[in-house]
Amino acid sequence: MKKEFYQGKVKQYNPDKGYGFIATAEGEIFFHISDFPAAEGEPKRNEKVKFVALENDGKFKAVQIERVDPNPAKTKKNKILAHNESITSELLSNFRR
Repeated sequence: MKKEFYQGKVKQYNPDKGYGFIATAEGEIFFHISDFPAAEGEPKRNEKVKFVALENDGKFKAVQIERVDPNPAKTKKNKILAHNESITSELLSNFRR
């Protein structure tokens, strides 16, 4: 069975309690910080995300939450620039020897 991803924006997050809510077209859905990608830091208000919704006793919870890149073209350009800069630095350091 294919998992269906929904999209929304982080409406609020309480770092002290470790949970928050995502606003979607259908309404708000609860999420726990343990379902957020830990390596990318805490969720920020209005951050775009996609997730899978699980039902438990009539209530829904967002799991497998992933951040949605708001500007993929800019991200790609920045990665290319950083890569080119590292190559240039390496070449210059070899040239100076």
